[in-house]
Amino acid sequence: MRRHLSLLAVAAVAATAAPLVAHATATSSIRTAVTTFDRAGGEPNVTVSPSGRYVLADGLGSASPSTLYRSTDYGRHFSLAVPKVPNAGGGDFDMHFIDERTVVAVDLSLGTGIYVDVSRDAGATWTQSTILEDVYDRPWVGAKGNNLYVVTKGFDAVPYLYSSHDLGKTFDPLPIPLYGTSPVPVEAGGTSPTPTDAFVTNQNAYVDNLTVDPRTGDVYVLYGIDPPESYPSSPPLGAPSRLYVAHLENGAMVSHPVTPGGGTNADAFYAGFNWMTEDAAGTLYVVGNGKHSGGQGVHQSPWLSYSKDKGKTWSKLVDLGTPGRTSVYGAIAGGSRGDIALTYYEGSTNTDSNHAQNWYATMAWVTKADSAKPSITRERVVAKPVHNADICLDGILCGAPGFGSNRNLLDYIDDTIGPDGKVWGIFASDGPATGVADSAPNQTPSVILVHQVNGPRLGKGVIGT
Repeated sequence: MRRHLSLLAVAAVAATAAPLVAHATATSSIRTAVTTFDRAGGEPNVTVSPSGRYVLADGLGSASPSTLYRSTDYGRHFSLAVPKVPNAGGGDFDMHFIDERTVVAVDLSLGTGIYVDVSRDAGATWTQSTILEDVYDRPWVGAKGNNLYVVTKGFDAVPYLYSSHDLGKTFDPLPIPLYGTSPVPVEAGGTSPTPTDAFVTNQNAYVDNLTVDPRTGDVYVLYGIDPPESYPSSPPLGAPSRLYVAHLENGAMVSHPVTPGGGTNADAFYAGFNWMTEDAAGTLYVVGNGKHSGGQGVHQSPWLSYSKDKGKTWSKLVDLGTPGRTSVYGAIAGGSRGDIALTYYEGSTNTDSNHAQNWYATMAWVTKADSAKPSITRERVVAKPVHNADICLDGILCGAPGFGSNRNLLDYIDDTIGPDGKVWGIFASDGPATGVADSAPNQTPSVILVHQVNGPRLGKGVIGT
């Protein structure tokens, strides 16, 4: 039987920053350690240092820019360590270790810019700089050495890549447009969606993820967009039908389609929170979260594609979700060659996320991910449901026809692989798993951090991805 820290104990931690202890728990085949942070908020992150000694976990709770917990003993105990920075934005916090002691993070501010936070002591203290641009959507960050990159959607609705060569102290004067600079469509050999695609359909465009190769420094950005022929849209507005990966080459972003989408209206990769990672062999992986026309029943699931040539060509999408169940907000992390970790919310029925149902924190160990037939071991890592209402998959449109209305969990979860090949997964919970009977609207969720204790190992995690 799984055991969780009592909510009373966790609340005391939040107030006093006392140590918080994880408990090992048995499952059918894989044992995990589960740590609960009371009301730490939705959209949680987890990042682990290369040695595994330092673990940072956070959610978008009442503390700003994030309700951050820090461990210095390999995740056995955590204390509250909210970043003390001059300015705090509206959340959408992205955070990564890039070496044993250096952590980079970005924070969205509506109207002021992007706050770039850097710690050189494993998250104990932070310095801050600001990218003075209006932004429209969630920023992502990555770095190698002193080269730091931030990508976000600008006020003009066009995504830009910002580059720094002194770890965020200063940035190049001109950002690089992510797309919209080529008159030739990507499908015809162009380097990005055309200006028509970029500017006419931009309300259906999202920046999904940023990956910086820790060995080579290559920069990749995952994004989604709808082509003009998909209007009027049947999936609802906000669900891009095409996914692309742009690669930074000679000062420009060169795009290639992961999935062509087209005008069929059958594909719908919801919310702009699709995921990208890289394994130790340099293979790129993309998970498109949503509906895909190649799947039976066009159900919501994490759909995997891989590229072995720096994002130029991509494999056919493969369903990684639980068969016969709605599986949403898949996040992936890379390990050894062909090995990735996956976390997602698994529904209790085969209806879509607009329907109220029990949702379970689920993790999957994927091997042979760089082949047409990946091998998948799935496990519900928390016994009770973490949510028991619908899940809205597109934030600003929640409640609109075609979408659900409950956005308590917000828009994404996260995972990573430690240096020992064991997986860390992090989930938001506003349901029975954290002692709440009903996922009532506007309820601040808790954060559940799950650490694998035994079972399959996926090789040393790829730092920073």
